[in-house]
Amino acid sequence: MRTCEIVMPRYFIDIRSHFAINEDTDGVDLPDIAAAKAEALKIGERLLEGWAGLTPLYCRAIAIEIIDEDHHPVLVIPYTEFTLQRQPMS
Repeated sequence: MRTCEIVMPRYFIDIRSHFAINEDTDGVDLPDIAAAKAEALKIGERLLEGWAGLTPLYCRAIAIEIIDEDHHPVLVIPYTEFTLQRQPMS
């Protein structure tokens, strides 16, 4: 009997800032770019506390870049986008 395996694409989530580029060398298997964006936003939210003391100049340089399994950038999420995710809805 043959089984069908669903192979999900691998995405790499890199953190870019004024200070450095933290490359994701392992990647994560996710069903699509929307899932990769959701994962990247979770990572950004976890990192926000550590960035709290940075000046606006340095904050503007922070971005999360999603790279596909062929090592092509597919989405860049600027700092302002994941800080908006954290703010409570009115």
